[in-house]
Amino acid sequence: MWPLFVKKTTTVNGPAGEKVSPPGTWATAAVLADVESGHVLYEKNAHVKLPMASVTKMLTALVVRDKMKLEDTIAASPEAAAVGEMEIGLVAGQSYTVDSLLWSLMVASANDSAYALALHIGGSIPGFAELMNQKARAIGAVESNFTNPHGLDEPNHYSTAYDLAVIGRQLLADPVLAEMVSCSRHEISWPGSPTPVLVVGHNEFLAAYPGANGIKTGYTQDAGMCLAASATRDGESLVAVVLNSEHRAEDVSALFNYGFSQAEKIVLMKADEDLGRCRVSAFPRRYTDVRPDKELAVLSLKGSGDVFGVTTVVQREARAPVEKGQKLGDIDCTLNGNPLYRQSALATRSVDGETPPGVLAAFLWYSLCWLGRILSAPFRIL
Repeated sequence: MWPLFVKKTTTVNGPAGEKVSPPGTWATAAVLADVESGHVLYEKNAHVKLPMASVTKMLTALVVRDKMKLEDTIAASPEAAAVGEMEIGLVAGQSYTVDSLLWSLMVASANDSAYALALHIGGSIPGFAELMNQKARAIGAVESNFTNPHGLDEPNHYSTAYDLAVIGRQLLADPVLAEMVSCSRHEISWPGSPTPVLVVGHNEFLAAYPGANGIKTGYTQDAGMCLAASATRDGESLVAVVLNSEHRAEDVSALFNYGFSQAEKIVLMKADEDLGRCRVSAFPRRYTDVRPDKELAVLSLKGSGDVFGVTTVVQREARAPVEKGQKLGDIDCTLNGNPLYRQSALATRSVDGETPPGVLAAFLWYSLCWLGRILSAPFRIL
């Protein structure tokens, strides 16, 4: 293993000011978090396991994006066409693009689209559910269990407000899915239709709150009214999840008002900050500088007393060739001593490997330099 050097951890305090009490919510469980860092700004029963209805489809979409391309096509099975509840009207045996199915899934909350995608990718609903659970665990949503792709009530199908915020943040990091969940209406091409088909969403929050840009609604008798929502204001982005709320849009609006008014952005590390040099070649000597892949920032509530730590671990040496943007280390952020999130440290330029002519030229150059030092030694002594 190549040797590492660790830069001394720096400490940054959260914003000063008077701490303001958060609003009350109707929801049984709720979370408000910073999209970039995942820092939780408000929680209520955040880790209680509850049904979450069609909010499930956020994870369904993430698995689809991992496994298929938008231009791929799949044929709807008779089981998918007959799934019922919210549906787009798939016809058994007809082929549809993944792009169209995802739009109908995320905007119109189509259960038949979810079922068709799941059967094609997983081979069965239990097979796809296992992929969902693997994905959830991989991104840190470890308190959930998924048994279907659409969110209809089943005994062992549950999640938590915290886990759904984690899944929502992951979805927003995908530009394709982020665009889909920000739309209330969208036209898609559809087999057998000479004109585009309009899919219409059910997320009342998108039109009700300035800066709203997602994500997913849900309702079943067991789950009640659920909503995973996101909004951006002045470059700051928040995600909120409310489960079993009679007034879901009002709940998330109150949480966003609280977050945007009481949280401040703390820059922990600038995007152009120099993290050191990494040697790629010893003979001849070649280096690349190392910097963060982007600004390291977090939202923190006024008067919270938050203390953030930042530690960098960067390779001192790397094997040639090194490409610009190649990962050469990690930047870890902690909150009050606990892990918060991690970013990568990247090479700022490409460095080629050693070539025989280059090695020969370097050898001759260093030989001449040392010969000069030897021949001039008597004169230096005098």
